Amino acid sequence: MQLIDYWHFALQLVLLLTDHDCYCYHHPSTSLSKKLTAFAAASSSKNNNNNNNNNNKNTSIEQKLHERGYKYIIGTDEVGRGAIAGPVLSTSCCIFQHHDDDDDHDRRNDNKSMLSDHQHLLIQGVHDSKQISEAQREIIYQQVLQQPSIYKFAHAQRSPKEIDELNSILKATMECFQTSIQNLILQEYIPLDLAYAICDGESTPKLVGGPTPIPCRPMVGADGKVYVVSLASIIAKVTRDRIMVEAHEEWPQYNFHLNKGYSTRDHIERIHKYGPCPLHRMSFKALKYR
Repeated sequence: MQLIDYWHFALQLVLLLTDHDCYCYHHPSTSLSKKLTAFAAASSSKNNNNNNNNNNKNTSIEQKLHERGYKYIIGTDEVGRGAIAGPVLSTSCCIFQHHDDDDDHDRRNDNKSMLSDHQHLLIQGVHDSKQISEAQREIIYQQVLQQPSIYKFAHAQRSPKEIDELNSILKATMECFQTSIQNLILQEYIPLDLAYAICDGESTPKLVGGPTPIPCRPMVGADGKVYVVSLASIIAKVTRDRIMVEAHEEWPQYNFHLNKGYSTRDHIERIHKYGPCPLHRMSFKALKYR
């Protein structure tokens, strides 16, 4: 229950205890017990409805695209763009409702069925990866892995060395976006005329003229507005976090398992003490003259 529900429950309890039949509240068959049970059930139902409403809200954009005939909605997000160590990594994700391409034309005209399938497949609790805990991200990630025929995704990353050579984290990020979208489409044989991509942020990669020329739009805050982008952000975050935990085994002096390569005070102090390692991005301001 949310905090407001607890206050509501407390108020109801006070009102019930002042009722004329409160003297028999110890007995499970009393009207007070029934009232409390009914209130608890109503609160639980309200919370479940809130979860469903949040999922419906996060899939509204995808539903509109389905109605326009796009069957494969690809969500793309990055992680590590603001870090001073480790790779920048992007994940592109798509939810597959059907697997028989012979029926593509019929399904394109059966949007209600498509939307129903999409809602049925949703994992609960999916939101912007920054807004949920590490434990929640791991649970969702495992649910994705347990359903490989439904949840399809592809990664792309650029190393610290590649980021430094480009001397632009934006270019490195767009390259990751482009590669992860292309990899997903090509490895899953997604029909180009039925695909549409949404990238979190203000920019999109160049897809026109390449092997996967599909419509692609940027959206600020898409990781909190579009379900499949939220899912991509979670998969990307879990994947990169694991990379940085492994990096800690080789360079334990930087506490990469804790800071994940970001510019925390402890991380900066350790760079001062030990100097940078190959995972640090030397083109970034915090490391440029070290």
